[in-house]
Amino acid sequence: MNLEERTNQIFVELINNPQITSKTLCEKFDLTRGQLNYALKKINDSLLDEKLSEIKRTKNGHFLIASEILSNYKGGDEQLGESTESYVFSGKERAAIIELMLLSKEDYLSLNHFIDELKVSRNTVLRDLKEVTQELQQSQLDLKYTRQKGYFIQGDEWNKRNVLSNLLNNLAVMYNGINFISQFANINPQQIEVFRKRVELVEEELRVQFTDERLKTLPLLIILVIRRAQKGKLISYSFKVNYRELADTKEYLAADRVIWDVDGLTENERVYLTMLLLTTNLSRGDILSVKEINKMREALEKVIANFERIASVNLEEKEKLLERLLVHMRPAYYRIKYHLNLQTRFYQENKDANLFSLFYLVKEAGGPLEAYFDQPIPDAELFFISLFIGSHIVESSEIVHPENRKQAIIVCPNGISIAVLLENTLKNLLPEIDFVTSMSAREFYRKDYNVDFIFSAVPLKTEKKVFVVNNFLSEQEKRQLRERVLRSMAIIQTEIVTPEKILAVVKKYTTIENEAGLYEELLDLFAPKETRILEKKRPHLIDLLKGETIQIFEETISWSEVLDALAYPLERQQIITTDYVQTLKKEMPVPPAYTILRHKIALPHTVTEAGAIGVGISLGLVKKGILTEDGKRIHTVILLASNDKEEHLDLIFEMMSLAGGDELTKLEKATTKEEIRESLSNFNDEYWRAK
Repeated sequence: MNLEERTNQIFVELINNPQITSKTLCEKFDLTRGQLNYALKKINDSLLDEKLSEIKRTKNGHFLIASEILSNYKGGDEQLGESTESYVFSGKERAAIIELMLLSKEDYLSLNHFIDELKVSRNTVLRDLKEVTQELQQSQLDLKYTRQKGYFIQGDEWNKRNVLSNLLNNLAVMYNGINFISQFANINPQQIEVFRKRVELVEEELRVQFTDERLKTLPLLIILVIRRAQKGKLISYSFKVNYRELADTKEYLAADRVIWDVDGLTENERVYLTMLLLTTNLSRGDILSVKEINKMREALEKVIANFERIASVNLEEKEKLLERLLVHMRPAYYRIKYHLNLQTRFYQENKDANLFSLFYLVKEAGGPLEAYFDQPIPDAELFFISLFIGSHIVESSEIVHPENRKQAIIVCPNGISIAVLLENTLKNLLPEIDFVTSMSAREFYRKDYNVDFIFSAVPLKTEKKVFVVNNFLSEQEKRQLRERVLRSMAIIQTEIVTPEKILAVVKKYTTIENEAGLYEELLDLFAPKETRILEKKRPHLIDLLKGETIQIFEETISWSEVLDALAYPLERQQIITTDYVQTLKKEMPVPPAYTILRHKIALPHTVTEAGAIGVGISLGLVKKGILTEDGKRIHTVILLASNDKEEHLDLIFEMMSLAGGDELTKLEKATTKEEIRESLSNFNDEYWRAK
């Protein structure tokens, strides 16, 4: 059918959606009733020319379309390879096809090429080229011609790809549009079918459904972008992320199946194609630019400051921590922005109590990141940020390593998040060894590392001692690995004393009621200071909350009075000076949001310099509640004082867990100090048993 562009689009819509009403059709194409009548007349004239029935409209605005029309036009969904000879293009359609030929060209294009392909006169093509010039200028592109190159489009590659994407969308809605694209872009229909099936596999694996229009054009766009990239026509904007750093996500794995056999693509182009597959529209604003990195740096600085304030610690070497977090956040930027899902099995199966308490502190501190991304940060991402901060707390402590300690590196080809988790697991499992750094396999082969052991998630070609490990180790695998490593160390140093050897001797002469518990205690004795900062058994809540450090307030009481009452026993114990509570009153006339643990427990605290002499806490149960600055009512208040950033970390972790557990509900129903102590005792047993 020879129809003008808009009339053709209306016809295709009627064929694809026979149930559509006149009102909806007018709204979709911005038509008046008269314009719709005119378009319908042109459609019916063309149908009569084809010796087909007319499309009729009912009084209530519906359309009657004969089955012969639907059958003849196959529901508007053409088959690849169908003939395209009978269609006569409008001026705008010819201009679009010329742009498509220019952006998909594999050979020299002259004026005669356009004349022959479009089967129109020289003057018609010259008019069309003027239209093309005007269209391209709107995208900051220029149409150029030289004798050496023929016709070509000059300008930024990103803009060219945006034009290409829009062209495919516009041409695809034409009758037989996919076949026209295939013809004029010189794409083999079989290749289109291969990539269409691959895109459908992505739908299946990710349990998403692309729109019909997207499914039509996406395989074509991928094919043409690959063609351009392989010819050296590359985007100049760096995503500032390694393609493999997205390997932590199931979306990456699915997207990789689409382009797994494509050669000659740079890392940046692979990231582009991955993002293209996972997003409806990809714009420059989606790229992690220097400007975006600086904004993210500011947000992370605020997160670190919040964490210090909430946890009442002063982190050392914060710039070092910030730089590490920025490296980690490059792939995380795309994961969060495009809702790419981390393989959360690693996160879910590392339920160490201290790590999860640290995680909740980071979650409380994470507001600036949420504001930066304008969306909640997934728990899995916060968990990995917690790992970085926890590892930094460990590293920044004063540690003296014995000179004869063995050193090791970790090789992990997956994303940096999984590498950090593996490093954390190995450090806790093998405290006898200093883990120097972790890296990718490519980094490993670039440099010769003078270490005793290598732990790698993939086999390596090296003469050094390599232990190949899974990214995530089961408890049995951990024990087996530890035994293998220690046996290897014993070959070098035969007199080494290990927890395993001590356990074997003890078993000879006595009955052990809890072998696993004894083994863990022995392992803890061998752990150097840095691996025990988050684990060492410092004073627990149950140790510090007794007698006068527990109070119940039955009547209405002000925030200032609560602070005075809770400070009194700590002053008597010479844990704080009178200045401490006065500083608190000035800093927080009402309980600020950052002191509320998981919306349940108020934790007033301030810097050591305000008058903290030792480490102590004081609990108050306020039956009628205290209003916070955001209008919420809190019933449990714990005053914290500390002159040692390490000493009170366990207490904060315990309080975070208490705030998120069922035992707090029982505690807040208590009517006596004994009942409060009983709740704390139950919580203590459960909390430390889980460790």
